[in-house]
Amino acid sequence: MNPLLLETINDLPPLPKTVMELQEYVDSSGADLEISKVVAIISKDPLLIGELLRLANSPFYGFSHQVSTIQQVVSLLGISNIKNVVLANSIRSNFSIDVSPYGLDTGVFLANCSNEVDFISTWLQEEDKALSNELIPCAMLLRLGMILLANMLLKSGKDKEFLQENQTYNFQNVSELENQYCGIDHISFLGFLFNHWKFDESLIQSITHIENPHAASQEIKKNAYALAVTNCLFEPYRPLSPFNSKKAIALINEATNQGVDFNMGNFLAKLPQIAKDNLMKDTDE
Repeated sequence: MNPLLLETINDLPPLPKTVMELQEYVDSSGADLEISKVVAIISKDPLLIGELLRLANSPFYGFSHQVSTIQQVVSLLGISNIKNVVLANSIRSNFSIDVSPYGLDTGVFLANCSNEVDFISTWLQEEDKALSNELIPCAMLLRLGMILLANMLLKSGKDKEFLQENQTYNFQNVSELENQYCGIDHISFLGFLFNHWKFDESLIQSITHIENPHAASQEIKKNAYALAVTNCLFEPYRPLSPFNSKKAIALINEATNQGVDFNMGNFLAKLPQIAKDNLMKDTDE
């Protein structure tokens, strides 16, 4: 493995004490989990309480009434989802972000990241709320691998060389260049990071199969296809483009052929207007 990549992994900021305590309790308790103990752990951290209440009352979860206590949050989302979203939120807030090595504007990139979470929630909230809740932590961190590889390129002084070569290929061979410069592509790195932080195995496998959802086990195939569709639609260089919008439709059809049930009418209705408009176009502009 690239020595600088190993250094990047070793330099990852530690998780906050409360988050680690929550993760350890959930992972070690098996069937003996108690909501009261989860609430007691979270209640030690006022900042975490505030973040969870903010997330619970955001459009991501679409609850019909105001959520005002941690007891309500844990009861509504479930202990496993709470652990994963606490992990994701903690991790997401720990990194400075500069994606200039990829030739991307950081502000636009972050807006696109936010749109990914909004979309997966809006799309699945009514159709499969349990799946929506489960995948929100994945959507929150979907571009983290790219963020960390960008940091690594900047740190190694290879950012301009990487960008120049990326431009030469018109940003069409990003994964190949990532492997060439970093020893891993950003999606594979994300799967590695999910394993490093001990997310639920179903989420690790879902991330691992983003680019080949047909190869996922039947248990997590719907997760993998939902993430694959979102990843395709909001691909950082051409989000919601005609090509990516049509490719997302093809993935939904492929999922149906794989025995995964998505409601195409609901998917089309929940697409952002730009994607709807682009479905009428023949090629990327």
